[in-house]
Amino acid sequence: MEKMAVESGEILEPQDKGLNRKQLAWGIFLLAVAVIFGLGAGWLWARSEQLWSSGQIVYFILPGRPLVFCGLLVSGLWAVAGLLCLVPKMILGIKRKGMRVFVRILVHLCITAASLVWLYFWLLSGINSVVGTYHKVTAETGESIVVYKPGFDPASFAVYAPASAFVYERIDGISNMAQSGHFVADHCTLQKQDADLILTCGVDVTKFPNPSN
Repeated sequence: MEKMAVESGEILEPQDKGLNRKQLAWGIFLLAVAVIFGLGAGWLWARSEQLWSSGQIVYFILPGRPLVFCGLLVSGLWAVAGLLCLVPKMILGIKRKGMRVFVRILVHLCITAASLVWLYFWLLSGINSVVGTYHKVTAETGESIVVYKPGFDPASFAVYAPASAFVYERIDGISNMAQSGHFVADHCTLQKQDADLILTCGVDVTKFPNPSN
């Protein structure tokens, strides 16, 4: 009787250590979401760089670069959760100890390499997102612009007007240097005056033609 109990325990042990359907489904779902966010962040990064070279930016609730940073962060967190659901149980399901140790080392090396690559792009996107600040300013009449202030020069700024959905184009022909010597981008108002728009940021006033006309 005792022998049967031992044999029964040996037979059930791999099943206890194995991966059940619920864990498999959750792991696949989490990894799928991580891939979607990762691919979306990568596409947005490439698109933002392409637009930036032509004087345009992406702005959807947040500027494009901070959106890339958030997308990579979400992708990484969901990937970790998915791997935690799948990898430990899959490794424990391997019966041979030598093979189990080899697979564990191999998996750890692969995860470490992938994590370093992800960390590089995540930190790079974070640095890009704090290089400058973006502020959306909307007039009472409905016109909106985005004011960009680079972090390296307190006096310089740029103004972007809507070119299409979520894409803003830089307005040329205006002075991009504040007369006060210190441009305050987070205290701006926008007013419509005939065919022009007047942007007031602190003591600095910038007048330019209304792009919507």
